[in-house]
Amino acid sequence: MWVFPDAIPKFDCFDKNTRSLAKYRLFHQCMAILMKTLIEAGKNGVPMVCADSMMRKVWPIFAAYVADYPEQCLISCCKENRCPICKVKPNDRGDHAVHPFRDMRETLYLMRRQQDGEKDPAFEEDGIRAVYPPFWTNLPHADIFQSFTPDLLHQLHKGVFKDHLVAWCTEIIGKLEIDKRFREMPDHHGVRHFKNGISTVSQWTGTEHKEMEKVFLGLIAAGAHPQMVAAVRGLIDFAYFASLESHTSITLAGMRDSLDTFHANKEIFIELKGRNNHFNIPKIHSLDHYPFLIPLFGSADGFNTESPERLHIDYAKNAYRASNRKDYLEQMTVWLQRQEAVARFSTYLDWAHPKPTPALPQLLTASASTAASTSAHAGNAPDSLSAAGASSAPSTPADKDSVVISRRHLSMAKLPSTRPVSASHISSPEGHNATRFIPALINFLGLANSRFTPRPFDMFGTWKRISFELPHIPEIGQRHRTNLVRATAPAPPNPSQRKAAAPACLDFALIRTGEANPFTLGTALEGLRVAQVKVIFQLPSYYPAKPGSPPLAYIEWMTPLRTPDTLDGYYHLTRSTRQNLPYAEIITVDRIVRNVMLIPQKWGQDKSCLLNSHSDGHAFCLYKLGYADSLPD
Repeated sequence: MWVFPDAIPKFDCFDKNTRSLAKYRLFHQCMAILMKTLIEAGKNGVPMVCADSMMRKVWPIFAAYVADYPEQCLISCCKENRCPICKVKPNDRGDHAVHPFRDMRETLYLMRRQQDGEKDPAFEEDGIRAVYPPFWTNLPHADIFQSFTPDLLHQLHKGVFKDHLVAWCTEIIGKLEIDKRFREMPDHHGVRHFKNGISTVSQWTGTEHKEMEKVFLGLIAAGAHPQMVAAVRGLIDFAYFASLESHTSITLAGMRDSLDTFHANKEIFIELKGRNNHFNIPKIHSLDHYPFLIPLFGSADGFNTESPERLHIDYAKNAYRASNRKDYLEQMTVWLQRQEAVARFSTYLDWAHPKPTPALPQLLTASASTAASTSAHAGNAPDSLSAAGASSAPSTPADKDSVVISRRHLSMAKLPSTRPVSASHISSPEGHNATRFIPALINFLGLANSRFTPRPFDMFGTWKRISFELPHIPEIGQRHRTNLVRATAPAPPNPSQRKAAAPACLDFALIRTGEANPFTLGTALEGLRVAQVKVIFQLPSYYPAKPGSPPLAYIEWMTPLRTPDTLDGYYHLTRSTRQNLPYAEIITVDRIVRNVMLIPQKWGQDKSCLLNSHSDGHAFCLYKLGYADSLPD
């Protein structure tokens, strides 16, 4: 429906005291016209064509309304210092208490009495506006106060986290210090590195907010007040629970506990002068309703306002760019119609002529049973060199980008991705800094009953990365997610190609081990330990390795997992040593499970590293919920 600018009312005939109320009434009158046909359809039903092309009688009803806070107040006819869902008082919105829900019949009764000139104290107590009748008066099977959906973007990621929590912590710690910590955060695949801090970011989106959430707790944990750390943990955990795409009673209970933790410790922000003297903030109060609204409507991601805001790019900006900037409305309309026609016809072609599933290439399969037979000390079985001896090589030639190893979710290139390098270079700081490479290799060969002695000038081919496909779990969704474990040496600058120097990327990973750990017994982390992967390599041809042996990895162990810290909820790890030297080992790559992010505590007295459970959704489900199916096979 097109409305010409000359037909838009200006409300200049109303004085300041009645102008806003007149706008509210006009909005509801317009909405009543739009919703008029829904009343009859919801009562008596209408014939509709369903997804299977069959005609059925359907009763469409008004069930959910996606809106920001001011629009929710407009729809529910309540003042903007009140909650559109419950009857909380204006000064009690930050108390995290249970308040009675608004009742649609009671509200309409109070509105009607106010319209008839009868003053009722409850009308003012409930913060109702004199808009009668609202458009939802006669909608069948509808309760407007229980139709407002959670808004992850404006209420949680941008609202409570970015606009409030980050601002409070920045006020306490200092903007320069916060920027410094963001710059010093280690590089990790799948986590954005704010190399210039956050104060210079000019345009914020939901993506930036969620990237900040991944590291913010580890960033402020060092040296911060314990209550401040607990409050930040509670709110970030709540954001992750609320963002899950599938919920159970366990996730809903975790959401409530996280919100309780935040409210139990939030007063520290006032004590440390990060916040004024109250928490009567609508967006903070809105979080109290999430555990109720999610079972009512389903997971909150389905109602996230990021989706319609993204459509502004697809339907407006891209359409405008496709025009010649003159008489663009007509061109934009035609462009959108053509896009929809192409999309419909493409869907039809996919249905009419389904593409055959491509045959999988013959792959070398690395043995997944190596870790089961590892010893508690070295973590390697005597037959490690022939762990994949039963596998056969591909019968057709392949380049170095083709897949060679497949453990269902693990893959890497067929051939080493770098030129062979010497063992001495691998051990040096200019290389992979694998200081115990030769002793670890001697131990590895010795466990395989080999007396071959490695030499510093032996040349080894190395790989830059291993790729893992994280499994599909209901809580995270069905999108394809790749997890990389990188082991690259630092690269010197190359002026001829205008390339600057690149630092080393030596990722940490979860490794399968045969060690007994009473702290992880019976959990999803049983049989796993964190180590830094420094080199991924293959033995030279003259080494005593059987054909088809899988590539190897040099790792340096971290201390075993114990119990998460009571304040930040992270596992605290330090480097494991043997005789004051790094505890190093060489393993087959099939024992590597996935990467993990460690956040070093450079800014406090504790020099341990934090095992980040917020680096991605799978990590959160693994560490916080104990979901073993979030790990690759």
